[in-house]
Amino acid sequence: MTQFYWLGDDMALATLFRQHISQRQKTTESALRECRYEALVIGAGALVYHADDDRTYPFRSYHHFSHWCPLKGPNHLLIIKPGQKPQLLVHFPEDFWHEHIDHSDESWVSEFDIKVFADEQQIWDQVSEMPYAAYIGPDKGRASELGLKTDVPNIMARLNWERSFKSEYEVKCLERATKRAAVGHVAAREAFFAGGSELDIHHAYIRAIRCTDHSLPYEAIVCLDQKSAILHYQRKRDKTRMGKSFLIDAGFQYKGYASDITRSYAADDAPDEFRALLSGMSKLQQRLCSMIKPGISFEHLHTQAHLEIAQLLIDHDVLRGIDRDQAVDDKLSSVFFPHGLGHMLGLCVHDVGGSQQDRVGTVTPATGRFKNLRTRRILDAGNVITIEPGVYFIKMLLEPHRQGAMSQYFNWPLIDVMTSCGGIRIEDDVLVTRSGIRNITREYLP
Repeated sequence: MTQFYWLGDDMALATLFRQHISQRQKTTESALRECRYEALVIGAGALVYHADDDRTYPFRSYHHFSHWCPLKGPNHLLIIKPGQKPQLLVHFPEDFWHEHIDHSDESWVSEFDIKVFADEQQIWDQVSEMPYAAYIGPDKGRASELGLKTDVPNIMARLNWERSFKSEYEVKCLERATKRAAVGHVAAREAFFAGGSELDIHHAYIRAIRCTDHSLPYEAIVCLDQKSAILHYQRKRDKTRMGKSFLIDAGFQYKGYASDITRSYAADDAPDEFRALLSGMSKLQQRLCSMIKPGISFEHLHTQAHLEIAQLLIDHDVLRGIDRDQAVDDKLSSVFFPHGLGHMLGLCVHDVGGSQQDRVGTVTPATGRFKNLRTRRILDAGNVITIEPGVYFIKMLLEPHRQGAMSQYFNWPLIDVMTSCGGIRIEDDVLVTRSGIRNITREYLP
């Protein structure tokens, strides 16, 4: 049997991984029993090719596969059966075109019954006679042809629910992803204050965390000045330098687990009003984090964010002649804060289970004034959530209010000054604990 090596492992993480797998076995056995399946097959996924080309997109393992196993690469399968050690079917082709890493002699392999195959078809042959097995993964068509049960929402709901409660192993991985990203954020901040371009800043981040672009959990957002008002801005301009404002949204990935951190900065020559607004937003974001506790509704937190942001805008004279409740009721706060307060975090950057009420898949109904939130569940100990309020000066959202009854509440001369700075967003990754929170981000990036 070929053995596999997990680089950078240590005894503490190996112990936590063993406990993590024990938990996975227990919760998956319960799900199989409740849903009347005899086994669960999880696919890592296959390579996806560009149209009319032999190049592939960067591969990322299916997240439920990664929840069990840190092995990278396509075509692997996991088979979980009650009372048995999980079976890992590994694709290790004989190939001189690409490198296939031999991860020999690693601690996590003891948690699996591993079989290695050079031929991908041989792997699928192992699951060809399992009529009472459920399959989850990207290769549903192939699994269905073999008689596996696909599109199994009763299983998925239970697995997604369990995913939302992080094991100690997962928290440790998130912690390490945060620690590495924090090094990059410090380097990016220094590059900004040195007058660097967006591309300079991005390169500084990548160099500091020692990784390639495609291994990031998501494409880093690096914005100077007005571009900070584009929520998912993806360009990296090289000619624009000496920015007055800077927003970076970037993370790192450790064993598949993502950190997701956003910071905003203002140069010394930025407008005083913008610098003051940034200082106020920093304090506001921490107040929102301090409100988190088990049993709190994330929708309630989002509403509180709007009230806090409305008050911030009033205090800094961006909105005038209106109180914060009316500003929220009339959706004026949404002009400046058009996105959700945060999302679940883990193996997916926007992780699963954000709207579930329970493990059988009951979805929290979209009610009230904020009907399009990605996350609207009741938070509980073990959940990891991002808290990322923002204030932006987005022309597309502001222009409709220059005319009409609501125009009187906007300080347009000040808004025109602020527009040159784009916007502000501050984001931390927070673990909900029994007594409140652990702000993992602030431990490494104060």
